[in-house]
Amino acid sequence: MPSKLTLRRQVTLLGISLVILTVACLLAVSLWKTITSHNQQIEQRMISAENVLIEYLTAKEELLLTASKVLTADFGFKQAVASRDQGTIASVLENHGSRINASLMMLSDLNGRVISSNNNKLALDPTLIGNITTLQSKLNNTQLVLINGKLHQLIILPVMAPRTIAYSVIGFQIDQPFVNELKRLMAVEVSFFYNDVAIITTLQQKNSVSSPIIDDNIQSTNTEKLHTQMVNIEGVDIQSMYFNKMDSAWWLFKRNRYENKNITFTNAQNHQYIAQISIDLSPSYAALDKLVFITLQISCFIIAITAIACSIIARNLTRPLQQLTELSHEFSQGRYEHTDNMSNGSIEVKRVYDSFIKMGRKIQQRERKINHQAKHDALTGVYSRATFIDLLEKQILAHTGSEHHSLLVMTINVRNFKRINDSLGSEIGDLTLKAVALRIQGIYQNKIVMVGRFSGDEFCVVMMSSKGDNHQEMLENFSTFLKTPIQVDKLWLNLNFRIGSCIFPQQSNNAKELVRRTTIALEAARNEGKTNRAYQDGEDEAYLERLHLLEELRDALSSNRGELFMVYQPKLNLNSDKIEKVEALIRWIKPNGQFISPEVFIHLAEQSGLIIKLTHWVIDSVLQQQQDWLANNVKLKVAINISAQDITHTNFIDFIFEKLSEYQVDPNLITLEITERDIMTNEDLVISRLIQLKNAGIQISVDDYGIGQSSLGKLKQLPIDELKIDKTFILELDKSKKDQFIVKSTIELSHQLGFSVVAEGVENRASLEMLKLMRCNHAQGYFISKPIKSAELLIWLNNYE
Repeated sequence: MPSKLTLRRQVTLLGISLVILTVACLLAVSLWKTITSHNQQIEQRMISAENVLIEYLTAKEELLLTASKVLTADFGFKQAVASRDQGTIASVLENHGSRINASLMMLSDLNGRVISSNNNKLALDPTLIGNITTLQSKLNNTQLVLINGKLHQLIILPVMAPRTIAYSVIGFQIDQPFVNELKRLMAVEVSFFYNDVAIITTLQQKNSVSSPIIDDNIQSTNTEKLHTQMVNIEGVDIQSMYFNKMDSAWWLFKRNRYENKNITFTNAQNHQYIAQISIDLSPSYAALDKLVFITLQISCFIIAITAIACSIIARNLTRPLQQLTELSHEFSQGRYEHTDNMSNGSIEVKRVYDSFIKMGRKIQQRERKINHQAKHDALTGVYSRATFIDLLEKQILAHTGSEHHSLLVMTINVRNFKRINDSLGSEIGDLTLKAVALRIQGIYQNKIVMVGRFSGDEFCVVMMSSKGDNHQEMLENFSTFLKTPIQVDKLWLNLNFRIGSCIFPQQSNNAKELVRRTTIALEAARNEGKTNRAYQDGEDEAYLERLHLLEELRDALSSNRGELFMVYQPKLNLNSDKIEKVEALIRWIKPNGQFISPEVFIHLAEQSGLIIKLTHWVIDSVLQQQQDWLANNVKLKVAINISAQDITHTNFIDFIFEKLSEYQVDPNLITLEITERDIMTNEDLVISRLIQLKNAGIQISVDDYGIGQSSLGKLKQLPIDELKIDKTFILELDKSKKDQFIVKSTIELSHQLGFSVVAEGVENRASLEMLKLMRCNHAQGYFISKPIKSAELLIWLNNYE
């Protein structure tokens, strides 16, 4: 589908698109590298923060463990525990707690009951009291425990004397200074969770709302070892007091404000406490946004520069193309003369422009040549038919209303020109036509207006006639000069001509009508055997009537409405008095009942070339009828008339064989009748076709023998089976001695040559009896039977037998 954008816009858009694509790729690579580097830094910070947290808690654990061992190893403390000296126990716990800044110093018995504590509020917390026994299962290891809503790091050691007599519980509270110190050491935010509830955090606190955390694949610590896992909290606004601003919008996307990592601690009660490390991503986002903003600014600037540059380049490129377009438009209007140079453009475009100019000149030369060839005959140089008629129309308009001048229009035919081509060759024939054209132009040079060539051997001439000129005398003088010997390539030829003429304005004031009427006059001259023939009033109407009749015949063949039908005339075997053969004859009765003579419409068909289609229709109808007869046990040989056009047609032989196969008819039942004149039309081709038909079993008959120019000596060379004597010798056979001698000698010579003989035109018994005496093989005529339809023929045959 063609684009609706101009080339200039396409070039500009292409340049901009390429720049945008390049900038987008560079931006994508830059962002990818930046984000990758950022993620690596975040990961390193997370690892470092995790290590600091673990080390800090471990240090606290070691401090607790040391303090507990000092406490439980003190002999005086052991005696006080053994004697349950509350004062001494409380004093020792208070002193040790203050030294290590412990938030809980507690002593419990073996059953988990509190003996003494420096913080009764914590010591009496149900969570601690209810689970002290469970906590005792992990001695010498720190544990995270939520006491009175506060998170503590505890360690429990037994008091041995020498057996365990009590347990000391020492703990630090993980309070705000604790986590702030962690934040200072790790340089990240830290939070502690229990059961998805935030216990303490370094993030800003606004409200206290519980929040869920993602705990997929969370690894826990055992008594000996801490385990950690990196967890990214999606949807950072998780409804907690410190995550209320975790999400930030970036154009159409949401992005996390914090990158989080969770570290899980499990105590003896299998309670999981989570320490969450959070890195604020806002500084990274700010740097990334600044990078994107600067990149986009630079990109927009580059795109703007590119758009301007592409527009300039496209304009410089398309301006010469516009000139070429205008030049092409000029060429299309037939204006080829251009001397302007291209205003600007590359060397290549200028070369194209120069090529266009050269092409225009060559087109102009060829167009002039083509116009001359279209208007003139290529061989003789005189006007072609179409040009001649156009110019004649202009002459008619120029002389309309003139009382002093008229136009004499003549159509000239070179008689027997085909013989010159056949005997002397086509080259001499062409030279002859050139010489004739020059001869015509040389006669009455001051009166000839124009000369044209309409067909191979036909010319048309327009002569100016003044008032008082004798048209007949002009024609006679023209004909006399025309037929004088003419020299063609060192040969002197005596040519014969026929001329048909018509006069403007007396006989027509229309160019086509004038030419048509000269052709009618020429055809009449040919039929009447005259050299010169003037058009006579009324002949054009008869000609048009014949054309109309030809159109009706064409329609009758196409529609197959029954206007055309076949009749059959019996041929009597004079030896056996039996009917063995019939001749198929076509008839035409129009829907209005008008009978059209076969001689009329067959002659029209031969002149127009419709005879091929007509003969095909006849052959198809006859073979179909043969099939019906054979189905009814009627076996008759049928003769079909064919013309020279039929036998020389390319697919005639194939058509006959195809129809014989289609209707399953024996070729021996078919006879093709062709006149001796048609055989001589193209003797070699016709004879080769007849041999092919004869070899297939079809009989060949020479029709109308005796009225042509062939002799029996010529006929003996032809592949024929039958000779049909023309009816002109049979009609008055019983009265004319000459006819009797001719017919008898023809029959005898034909028999000697191996031909059977058919006499057509038998009109009385006397002629029939004489043919029997002359040993004629078959007779045909109205005395025996007129041509009748198939149904009547079958009745006639039954009656005859």
